[in-house]
Amino acid sequence: MLRRDRKGSTQWRRSQTTRVMAALSVLVVGAYAPGSPAQEDNLASAAPPERRLRSDWSFELGAGALALPSFPGASSTKVIPLPWVDLHYRDLFFLSPISGLGVNLVAVPGARLGIALLPDFGRSASDANRLRGWGDIGTGADLRLFGQLRVIGPVAVLAGVRRQLGGGNGTLVEGGLTSNLRLLPHLFVTATGTVTWGNARYTQAYFGVDAAQSATARSFGNVVPTFAAGAGLRDASLALSANLRLDDHWSLQSIFRTEVLLGDAGRSPLTEQRLQWTVGGFIAYRL
Repeated sequence: MLRRDRKGSTQWRRSQTTRVMAALSVLVVGAYAPGSPAQEDNLASAAPPERRLRSDWSFELGAGALALPSFPGASSTKVIPLPWVDLHYRDLFFLSPISGLGVNLVAVPGARLGIALLPDFGRSASDANRLRGWGDIGTGADLRLFGQLRVIGPVAVLAGVRRQLGGGNGTLVEGGLTSNLRLLPHLFVTATGTVTWGNARYTQAYFGVDAAQSATARSFGNVVPTFAAGAGLRDASLALSANLRLDDHWSLQSIFRTEVLLGDAGRSPLTEQRLQWTVGGFIAYRL
C-alpha cells in the first residue's frame, strides 16, 4: 500500500504524466495493423493501401487527442493530447501506439500473421478516489501474437493473444471480425467487432479486491467489498476508425471504440460503469 502527502502526490502525478506522454510520443509512430486490440487496441487499419507511398517507407506527422476512461470500469473520462506519427516499412515493420512495435511474419493478400510489443501503462491509484492507498499496477509491455484471414468480400476474421510483461502479468485472448470500406472517393472506414477473454491473474489484478484493499478503501471512507475475480470473458467491443483524405498530403483521422464489460469485469465493485468508450481525432500531414 502506498500513501503520499499532497505535495508528494502532485510531484508523482507530474512524473507519471511526463513518463506516459514521453512513451506515447515515441509510440505514436506507425500505421494501424489490422486486428490490433485497443485499449486499448483492437482498431484495424485506418490507412488503406491506396494511400501508401510508392517508396518502401511511409511517414505522416500530426497531432490530436484521445478521450478514454480514467481506469478500466471508470465512469469518469480523461483527455490526453497526443502527437500523431505514422511510420511503416513496406508491409513488414510497423510502429504505432495502437499496434505497438512489430513485424508481419506473413503478409499476403487476404491473410496476415504477426507479432508486436505494445506499451502497458498499468493503473494508477490516483485515477479514482476508491483506489486511494492501494498502490499502482506498474507499467510494462504486452507481447502480442495476432492473425487475420479474409473470409468473404472485405470481411476478415481476426484473432490475437496478448501476454503482459509486467503490469498485471495476465493473458488476454480475443477474436472477432473486421472490414474496410470506401464510403466516398477519399473516405475510408474500418469497423471491428471483438470479444475478449482474460485469465484469472489479469482479471484479479484489474477487477478483484482483496481484504487488505477493502480495508484500505474503508479507511478512506469508501465501501468496496472484497471480490475474487476469475477467468472469463472481459468485454465485447465495437471499434470504428475513419480516414478522410483532404489532398495529397493532409488527412483527418478519427477513432471511436465502445465496449461492454462482461463476466467478473462487469460485476466487480470497482466497475462504476460497464459501458466504456474511447474517442479521438487527429490531423496528419504525409511527407
